[in-house]
Amino acid sequence: MTQMRRKYRTIYLVTAALMVAMIGGYALAATTVTTLTPGQSSNVTSTPAPGGFANIGSISSEQLVILTAAMTSSATAGAQIGTLGLDGTPTALAACAAAPCAVQGFKTANPATETTGDYGEQIVVSVTQPASTGASLGFDFSITVVTTTSTIVAQGYLATGLASVATAQTVPVFIFVDLTTLVAPVINSLSVVFNQCASATACP
Repeated sequence: MTQMRRKYRTIYLVTAALMVAMIGGYALAATTVTTLTPGQSSNVTSTPAPGGFANIGSISSEQLVILTAAMTSSATAGAQIGTLGLDGTPTALAACAAAPCAVQGFKTANPATETTGDYGEQIVVSVTQPASTGASLGFDFSITVVTTTSTIVAQGYLATGLASVATAQTVPVFIFVDLTTLVAPVINSLSVVFNQCASATACP
């Protein structure tokens, strides 16, 4: 099991020199800049690059947001089991029938409560959903956001689910992380660690 987790472990790092956070995006010293509609920009540096996350997906972007009621009432990304780190039950993505697939949003499993009006991080992950004849894959994630005043760690558990058609689909998944502040934070670093789980119904 240890060898399996080590094989599939991929670390995504978002790095910047003293990132200055602003509503809707960042002003930052970027190593890679992707222009997004409508005019947002995001710095996402992946290690290793550019292979993505073990045939499950890849980070598309990340943005600083103010959490809305819709975000904080999103479905929970799985359920935490006990207190032994990344140990939980994944939530499967809804089946997609045709591109473009609908966005699916999730709040974190741990911490499980998010507050409307707080600043938050929105992590956008493009997840490959296998064809209807394939196999759903489970994965967990741990997100660490370091600001000038605090460090926030959030975790969750998801499964790719299966498309409702005979071809694989790409599902945009939004993960919302509460930064527990009403004041725009200065973000120094952001890292996201993914692990493929033992099955689509149990992590690790």
